[in-house]
Amino acid sequence: MIAPDHPSECINAIDRDSSLLPMKKKARVGCFHRLTEGDASYCILQSKRLLEIDPPIHSFVFHGSKEGLLMLCDREMLSLCPYLAENEGADAARSGQLVFCPHCKKRHFEGSTAKRLCEEWSSVKQVLRQMREEMPENQRYFGQGTTLLPYSDSTPDLVRRLIWIRVKAAVLRRDRYECQDCGDDFGGRRRKAFDPNAGRGKSGYVWESLEVHHIIPRSKQGSDHPGNLMTLCPACHRKYTSGLIAEFVEERRRVCQIVQSIRELPDDRDEWDFRGE
Repeated sequence: MIAPDHPSECINAIDRDSSLLPMKKKARVGCFHRLTEGDASYCILQSKRLLEIDPPIHSFVFHGSKEGLLMLCDREMLSLCPYLAENEGADAARSGQLVFCPHCKKRHFEGSTAKRLCEEWSSVKQVLRQMREEMPENQRYFGQGTTLLPYSDSTPDLVRRLIWIRVKAAVLRRDRYECQDCGDDFGGRRRKAFDPNAGRGKSGYVWESLEVHHIIPRSKQGSDHPGNLMTLCPACHRKYTSGLIAEFVEERRRVCQIVQSIRELPDDRDEWDFRGE
């Protein structure tokens, strides 16, 4: 299918010029591994290998200098892509034609990642709007956090990651670019700060920016719900992170002690209580 941003005049011109027929055929081929429909878009084709991040997601087949960076795919790369033939068959038969999106007023391929991203991001915006209307003016998040998801449970990992980028920006705007712990105002920009450990221990200045903190950590089933997120400066964020690390170390030590005590028990069935009493 032709991308929706192509005017009808260009289509008619291509139809009249037989020398442009090969390009016309390429333009009508839709690759469902691309994020949007246009001359250039990011490739979101994922492999089966998981990245060592929290939460873990599948790595991208084509990426930049780092595995988490998406690669831009233009028409020339699209024509050489070895996975394009697979998209033309299986994905095209599954996904169908361009459909109108009531959320962004544009068109997406049915079943594409771009369409799913638009739908789930609309749900997140509805949550932000509801919190703004129902919560007091001086309260912007839940003090105890929440484990509720701002989107559906079946949302793919890739869509969740893309939504997380937008949610962080929305939370920073909601908190007016101020640290919610110490009240430090960054003014929407990064700033220079003196770091005695910078430059291999020689001290110096480094750039620092505001960070978005999960009140209930992801490791404890915390979600990316705006009510579970708060803006912190790097210094305050380190305090919260240090507390979580201390809790993790203490829990790890307690588990190791239990395992060690179990190993020291004699190998006799009479010593075990299988009922857990």
